[in-house]
Amino acid sequence: MAGVVESKRVLARAEYRQIRAIGAFHAARVAAETSVSVLMPGESAANEAALALGMSENRVWFAITLCEDLETRLPLTDEAFASGELDMAQVRTIHNLLQNLSDEKARIVEAALFARGPIDRLPPRRIGERLRRLVARYDRDGFAERSARAKEERYISVKQCDDGMAFLSGELPSLDAATIWNRLKEMAIGDVCAGDERSMPQRHADALVALADGSGRLTCGCGREDCATAVPAAGKRGPLVQIVVSDGSIGFGSFSGGSFGAGAGTGARAGAGAGAASAPGGGSAAIPTVGFLPGVGPLDPETVRAAITHSATQRIHVSAVDPIEPAPDIAALRYRIPRALADRIRARDGVCRFPHCPVPATSCDIDHTVPFDHANPSEGGRTEEANLACLCRRHHRWKTQGHMTLQQLGDGLLRWTMPDGQVYDTEPDPPAFWAAGA
Repeated sequence: MAGVVESKRVLARAEYRQIRAIGAFHAARVAAETSVSVLMPGESAANEAALALGMSENRVWFAITLCEDLETRLPLTDEAFASGELDMAQVRTIHNLLQNLSDEKARIVEAALFARGPIDRLPPRRIGERLRRLVARYDRDGFAERSARAKEERYISVKQCDDGMAFLSGELPSLDAATIWNRLKEMAIGDVCAGDERSMPQRHADALVALADGSGRLTCGCGREDCATAVPAAGKRGPLVQIVVSDGSIGFGSFSGGSFGAGAGTGARAGAGAGAASAPGGGSAAIPTVGFLPGVGPLDPETVRAAITHSATQRIHVSAVDPIEPAPDIAALRYRIPRALADRIRARDGVCRFPHCPVPATSCDIDHTVPFDHANPSEGGRTEEANLACLCRRHHRWKTQGHMTLQQLGDGLLRWTMPDGQVYDTEPDPPAFWAAGA
């Protein structure tokens, strides 16, 4: 394994040297051509480098832009790339997600990313998730403005392909896309019986057509006239949106039942009513500006307001210092996890807690890290936050079968030990990490 890890570092250092060489070549050409009033100084350097390296010009221009970013805006990323700690894919993610920030904000967000601990073992997807939350936290105004501009660019397109097929693509606001995807998944499972032999992707595709052609439901393919799924389901559904309220965030206390559900304590019931929030006495309540769409990322304030009106919402209460309090014995000694606690665990973890697994927490089991002792609950793993974690069905099975060992180290930090002795720590990005005032 040491050789595998070192091969990554060797390749990353070589990529860094190439980026720096292209950047230096371009900078020297810009300096030379500026003095003779060339219309676009440095353009010839990009053309020549593309020819010499067998690259596209777009790839060379990316290298030039990245080199400038590393030199002027991202000193920590530059150092980690130079040492081989981060590879090109990881660096590209950091560069892409910070390129729209001011130099000052980019340095602040970069520093916050590295301050959380080593990121060399995180895949680009996980780095991107952390960065999106950090950007939403440290550049809230810019995040809201960019979100508003991006929504203006929404589109759907159809491209004809071969064999009577077409490619459907587009960009939509996250909330809208999640609403569509959740509905397709519901239809693919709930509108058909076990006799339907279509694959799940085929059902998703057919469900989309059913929504568009006005039928509104997926016809079961079992062929039986007495199929139990012939009764249509009614009701409009939106995706679950988590709304974070901290001790200092606006609107805390204004949401009792209503749009946040009837839970108490650290979390409210997921999938609660979707009515507009109102303050006691009938006035309009202040709207929290921190929202999160599980599996997608942070939401801008305007989308949060829309979510409170049209989607199922779940309130997650955090404070600047949010200690884990031991669960009451009566609850901790029961195997069944209380709904409010389950909601909080899913909000804390976000995804399956096995390293790099992207399965959303909403699709995971909640596992007792120390197994619950059904014969003698006082001797087994307690049903409390410090002993619970989200695991997808596959990694839950692996852990149960003893393929690896798992420990809880506190504050949601998990330590996985592989059969060969390799150790991997996974840390969640809890709501306190991106909530207002945290």
